[in-house]
Amino acid sequence: MHFLPYLHFFVGIVYMYLAVFIFIKNPKGLVNRILAVLFLCLSFWSFSMIFMHAPHCQPSTAWIANNIGSLGWISFSSFFLWFMLAFTGKENILKKKWLYLILLGIPALLIYKQWTNSLYVDLVKVSYGWRSQLSGTIWPSILHSYYLIFMLTAIYINFDFMRKTRNTIARKQAKIILIAVAIVLILGSLTDVILPRWLKIYSIPNMADFFVLFLAVGVVYAIARYRFLTITSATAAENIISTMFDSLILLNLEGNIVTLNKAAAGLSGYEENELIGKTIAILFPGTDSENHPVKEIIQEKDLKSEEFVLKTKNGKDIPVLLSSSILKDEAGKAGGIVCVAKDISERIKLEEEILKSKKLESIGFLAGGIAHDFNNLLGIIIGNLNLAREELPGGTQTHKLLVGAEEASQKAIDLTRKFMSFSRGSGIKKEKVILANIFKNVEKEGLLVLNSKKNIDFQVVIPQDLAPVKGDEARLTQVMQNLFQYAVEAVPEGRVGRISVWAENITLEQHQGDLPLKKGKYVKIFIEDNGIGIPKANIGKIFDPYFSTKDNWSQKGMGLGLTICYSIIQKHEGYIAVESQQGIGTTFTLYLPAFIDAHG
Repeated sequence: MHFLPYLHFFVGIVYMYLAVFIFIKNPKGLVNRILAVLFLCLSFWSFSMIFMHAPHCQPSTAWIANNIGSLGWISFSSFFLWFMLAFTGKENILKKKWLYLILLGIPALLIYKQWTNSLYVDLVKVSYGWRSQLSGTIWPSILHSYYLIFMLTAIYINFDFMRKTRNTIARKQAKIILIAVAIVLILGSLTDVILPRWLKIYSIPNMADFFVLFLAVGVVYAIARYRFLTITSATAAENIISTMFDSLILLNLEGNIVTLNKAAAGLSGYEENELIGKTIAILFPGTDSENHPVKEIIQEKDLKSEEFVLKTKNGKDIPVLLSSSILKDEAGKAGGIVCVAKDISERIKLEEEILKSKKLESIGFLAGGIAHDFNNLLGIIIGNLNLAREELPGGTQTHKLLVGAEEASQKAIDLTRKFMSFSRGSGIKKEKVILANIFKNVEKEGLLVLNSKKNIDFQVVIPQDLAPVKGDEARLTQVMQNLFQYAVEAVPEGRVGRISVWAENITLEQHQGDLPLKKGKYVKIFIEDNGIGIPKANIGKIFDPYFSTKDNWSQKGMGLGLTICYSIIQKHEGYIAVESQQGIGTTFTLYLPAFIDAHG
């Protein structure tokens, strides 16, 4: 047992070192300052135990050392609770003045009771030195209750934080601290409380100050290993890189990947370990091109926001804005290459939507002027044809020709109405529209005619709680008629057709990159067919005026129908999208603003 004084001396030195180490790391950090004071308390405790466990020490000296050490062995649980509150970010509680009355007042009272012989009243000689004798008052029970309550409260705070936090690093730290404090409570309570106080076994020396070293080392390990409590420029940079939205890839001078952040792994679809050590060409294949990013990067040329295509693990092409720069050491020599890739898929989609809108606006500007004058001329032509037809007896060849010319002129008037749909002055109503009524009318009036030559099953599933939309019923009916007509014509002859329609209520909480819509409530409508589908190369052109995938030249005029749909939906502040697979079918998805009445 003669080694015990040396052991306590060593432990006390370790506590002193940890206190200085933690404080120097971040003197202004609240967590670091509390932790430094906690370690100082533990060092006082351990140094007092040098004299308590020295068999040849005078009792008076051991008693004075024990009283001085009470600054540590009484206060440490209070400072540990304080540390745990700061570590878990309990800012609201730490601002309460009553908290400090509890954290500082209770240990101060117990230290006073120790110094006035109300806790320990005497020293008893044992083989390994001196053991303090508890008083017969209630104060020893209060001391042990204080230890138990403060430590269990700290454990609960730590466990609750570990369970709720989304920060992986913080969760690992809390787990380490939880394990360490559990070891301390079990072993320390055994040697300092259970054996001497409850079981009256005095042959085992008090070793709690040594066991608390597990807790101190656990906390410092969590700091050193995960670098969370002390913020330095290095840890700040690491956290920024790991949480940044853009993809960051670090290469060596041969172009091999050294490390990458989560955004890069998520964008590429690869796991981090699948890319480390591989060449950057795995993400940018096709190195034959002279201006390929891989060649320029390896040749140590800085890239400044140049557009390239990144190939994901599943073969998808993603347009990215790529920048790169050379990392140099203190001597100015190149040591590596850092690449930052920004996904610009959403930006390109938005640019396409803007271009499409400008196209329709220019068409509308032209169509609005032409359609007005053309309509006036058609009125004169139809009037003259009508007068000429009445001058001739019915049944003659000339009469039949005039009737045909008049019918063609009427169709021309319908065409001018379509052009008027693009006119900037052609506004729409903003009224309450029940979509179920539109689908019923379209099915009754239009689809029966369209379906007369084909075997098509038409299914509409509208939930009872589907919200009405805000818009123009006549215009929306025109949209549905055009989309249903497209779906019917997409079904080839000889195939059993299927057109499915369903809808749902949705709420957009914020702007979504793939949907150029404001936040709010919408009705989402799906119109799906099992027709021939649209080639991938034509998907982006499907809403262009007079674009058609039909092989029959005489049907090319139908290409205006989808453009009208796009224009009308856009004027309703909605959105229309299309997905299609050749040989499988096409799905149109519409978003229309829900009608919100005065009640909400």
